[in-house]
Amino acid sequence: MPAPDLPPPPRAGLSPELAARRATVEARAATIDGESFFEMLGVAEDAPPERVQGAYFTLAKQWHPDRTPPELQDVKPLVARVFARISEAYQTLSDPRRRAEYLQGSKESAPPPEDEEKIARVVDAALEFQKAEILLKKNDLLGAEIRARRALNEDPEQPEYMTLLAWIQAQRRGEPPALAEGATSAYYDDLIQTLDAVLQKESRYERALFYRGMLLKRSGRIDKAIRDFRLAAEINPKNLDAIREVRVQEMRSRTSNDPTPAGGILGKLFKR
Repeated sequence: MPAPDLPPPPRAGLSPELAARRATVEARAATIDGESFFEMLGVAEDAPPERVQGAYFTLAKQWHPDRTPPELQDVKPLVARVFARISEAYQTLSDPRRRAEYLQGSKESAPPPEDEEKIARVVDAALEFQKAEILLKKNDLLGAEIRARRALNEDPEQPEYMTLLAWIQAQRRGEPPALAEGATSAYYDDLIQTLDAVLQKESRYERALFYRGMLLKRSGRIDKAIRDFRLAAEINPKNLDAIREVRVQEMRSRTSNDPTPAGGILGKLFKR
């Protein structure tokens, strides 16, 4: 029997944090197949659908393969495997019929062929998403949109894919026509609605908040945009782009004698 394919050897000189992350990945990949779907998601068997969804979104952020640090690319196949199993658990437990069948005794049975196909699609989608982000950084917007759309088609449950695709489409569309003072534009309304849908499911998704804020700003809806920027900055005080948008607006507010208290969110952020 031929030896199984093994990941490349690890890089030397890892920091303690990366070494700990590697150990976590290897341990999780070694044990996850022995867990129930509920254990994989860290929820009770009577957990309501919203709890299942919330647990999945949290774990998906942690285990999405595209978030593997460059120094740990050799264990990326293990990360993808864990991510696929978590996604399989979510797909089963979020569907009432499949969840009921699972609880009735199918825990130890092998997944049907269609489930294996879904797992493969989840992994493929993660790789397409990673390629889309790389192409976006290179300003290859057409290529990025094609990859992001493929990712979303393969795994439509991922808010990250929907968010990235909406932002790429906005970049390809370009700036709206110049607005008169106080006017608004519907130029990005369809994309804003897409981000609204993402944020209805995950209200504190920082990236969706920032992108929606940018599109609202370009559309002349400054007050709504600033609310998104403030929340994004509160969620992640290291989001310098969101902080900069808040700073500009607060400076304008002070200049126009707006009653917004001096310092605002920036004072809170920079005291941390």
